[in-house]
Amino acid sequence: MTLSIVPSDERGINNLAQGMTGFLDADEEALQQSMMTTLFIGGASAESGGRAAYLLMDDGSKLHVPNSLRCWIVDLKIVEQRYQQFDAVDKLLIRVTAADGSSYIYRTSLNSWTASSFLQNFKYMTRQQLSDQVMITLVPKGRATFVNVQYCEGGSFHRVEIPKSEFGSGKMGYDDMLDAISHTNGTAQDNDDSPVIEAQLSKEEEPFEVRPEDLDELIEEVKAIKLPSKRRRSSVTEALETVV
Repeated sequence: MTLSIVPSDERGINNLAQGMTGFLDADEEALQQSMMTTLFIGGASAESGGRAAYLLMDDGSKLHVPNSLRCWIVDLKIVEQRYQQFDAVDKLLIRVTAADGSSYIYRTSLNSWTASSFLQNFKYMTRQQLSDQVMITLVPKGRATFVNVQYCEGGSFHRVEIPKSEFGSGKMGYDDMLDAISHTNGTAQDNDDSPVIEAQLSKEEEPFEVRPEDLDELIEEVKAIKLPSKRRRSSVTEALETVV
């Protein structure tokens, strides 16, 4: 991040320094960490080698990551992405802790097959399955990306069984999504800083780290994110109150 000077009064006598080398700002540091560990789900292409998600590097390049990740679910939340010239868009964020201890956030449009696929899997998982390690696999199909989730039981992974009635029913409705998020967060939030997870983290793999520098443009985008307004049901507030 480059140094920027922000006036804090009309006369310009007092100014705030942002992005100054060597100085630490807790809010900016948390923002940078969040951006550099976000897995943007954009679909697969020939250039991505069939991989559906990528990390955005500080120089603007995309680092496409493998489609499967062993992790623990930490929490889910909905945020509203606002634009100056376009309508606001709801995003689904899924925070996970990988097997090597790294933290990532899956990010996708709430009105997408990917979001519905994620939540359908979580909807049919038990509290025990949600609290244990899972395997998340992105499955690109044409322009859409679907998700397979496997839970760990007896030392091996098993695919979540989704009733056949769910297939062909289209995307999940908003209320159903909120219910699935509430169901998942009821157990998954216990995985944040869990000593059980810490004891199971793989020691063979080095955590993947990205340099702390990030794009000013992306910073402004993330700063603009606000939680969506309360909608039809009071359960909206409950679903959005997650630990960040």
